[in-house]
Amino acid sequence: MQLFVILVILAILLLVWVSFAAVGLLVHFIPVIILGLICGAIASAITGSRHGILGDIGLGLLGSVLARFLFGVLFHYRSTNVITDVIVGVVGAVILLLIGKAFNRRSPRYY
Repeated sequence: MQLFVILVILAILLLVWVSFAAVGLLVHFIPVIILGLICGAIASAITGSRHGILGDIGLGLLGSVLARFLFGVLFHYRSTNVITDVIVGVVGAVILLLIGKAFNRRSPRYY
């Protein structure tokens, strides 16, 4: 009986720890997502992309996250403020939107 009570207490503590870890992870990713959405909107305005608003924002978000990762790995870039994060995010989003625009070109159809 004592072993059962100890296991139940450990299970409850593990559940509490996992829930705090999940909330902490979510709190750290929300600003990244919001920043990526802003960078995607700016990049779609710069490139004049025609993937639709959701496509532009999605590609911009992906480009922003990818650029922040690559800048950190290649140039040992460490974020110091929001303005540099926006600049890096817009650069990555513009590059990814231009790549997406190049692959999405419509070839002429001959009937």
